[in-house]
Amino acid sequence: MGKLGRYDLLKNLFSKIYIPQEVIKEISVKSDGIFEEIKKNKFFEIKKINDIALFALLDGILDRGESEAIVLAKELNLILLIDEKKGRGVAKNMRINIIGLLGVLILNVRKGYISKDEAVIVLDEIKRLKFRISDRLKESFLKQIDL
Repeated sequence: MGKLGRYDLLKNLFSKIYIPQEVIKEISVKSDGIFEEIKKNKFFEIKKINDIALFALLDGILDRGESEAIVLAKELNLILLIDEKKGRGVAKNMRINIIGLLGVLILNVRKGYISKDEAVIVLDEIKRLKFRISDRLKESFLKQIDL
């Protein structure tokens, strides 16, 4: 949502977004303005994990940011916002509830925060930003928003 500048789509669904320290490190080195937005917005909270053993186990499978995000979601018993396929699989195996970018859009449509047409426009913007969305996933998305 950061690259789109559409933090409203998250705020419509969640009261707070917790961001692990490793993810902040990854974001902070980029010059896309996302780090600055996160730092100034109280909607986002940077959070430290406690389960270092689980992090170490996952860190051998996934990148550090994804590993820490999964640990944090498990510790706080919260939904994990993740799109990377391998990370989603690991989280599902750990019985962590997950949602991705398209899921956020679908929920925004279903709850009436955005129109179906707006969701399609956002999907097009996502694709222009080089997010990989298969034809099958796009078809599934359009079906779920009833287009």
